[in-house]
Amino acid sequence: MIRQLQAYWLSDVRSSCETSDCLEATYRAQVKLLGPVPIPALPNPDQLRPLAPGQHYTVSESDNWPRFTLATFTPASIPGDQQIVDAQVIDNVLHVVLFVGRYLAGEPTYVGTLYEYRDDRPGLHAIAKDVAFVGWSSPGSNDQGIRFSGIVDGVLYYRQHIGGNLQKAMSYRLGSRSPAEESQHVFQAASNTHRHALARVREQLNESSNSLSLQYDAPTQGSYQETITDQNEPDDGWSIVNPTWSATRPVLYFDNSGAKACVWRVDVRLKVLSKIVPEHEAMSARPVDIFGREAVVYLQGGQLKFAMQPDD
Repeated sequence: MIRQLQAYWLSDVRSSCETSDCLEATYRAQVKLLGPVPIPALPNPDQLRPLAPGQHYTVSESDNWPRFTLATFTPASIPGDQQIVDAQVIDNVLHVVLFVGRYLAGEPTYVGTLYEYRDDRPGLHAIAKDVAFVGWSSPGSNDQGIRFSGIVDGVLYYRQHIGGNLQKAMSYRLGSRSPAEESQHVFQAASNTHRHALARVREQLNESSNSLSLQYDAPTQGSYQETITDQNEPDDGWSIVNPTWSATRPVLYFDNSGAKACVWRVDVRLKVLSKIVPEHEAMSARPVDIFGREAVVYLQGGQLKFAMQPDD
């Protein structure tokens, strides 16, 4: 990732300078970008309040973050699915696990390849091929439901369908590039819609996804609720997919498959809704902290990418 940030600085920032003062300023900015910063303390849910009745989120459709390609792969065919399973920074190395699958008649889930991306090695490593991957209770849905795959202490746990009503648990040590092994441990976690949540998404997104609203533990002027997307009409451009809370910030991210594509950021403390990735194909955004800075990894066609919040 440092390579991508350095290349961005060389091509888009340094090359635009025409004076020594500009070069010096951009060099200081680059050093600042690559240095660690503290993450602000996360508020407790009861410290957050909804907007007062009649107030609205500030909406920015031009707050696009710098975006970089980490790796490429053959994208899923239609009908098929591709999703980021989990992403973590471990010992200053970014690890991303993604699944690219195809639909097979008679299979209860998609069948395909689990990939590992590790920031200190180029390209993707295939953890398992032709695996009937059981990563969520409702794969391919707007809210994919309970998670059955994730990273714990540097190990990826997942389940695979082996026939009939049977599944088996598997594990893979990140970075080992050794074959996945059967595991006595199984992974299960709440849906991304609920995990790390500081407020509750009110919609059942697999039934209706054309609006987004939250319910809080504490009220404002007697109201516990707020609406993030103002309209509740299908033609207003909203189709909320994959809402995911940050584990370290009061922020919710979601993909939008409607006209207002594609990756959006909800700051529930400042009450700001921002489009941070504008490309329509962008999907499956998952939050990470890079040097303490807010970032997301996501998929776009056949690319694994990341976007980082720029310095002010």
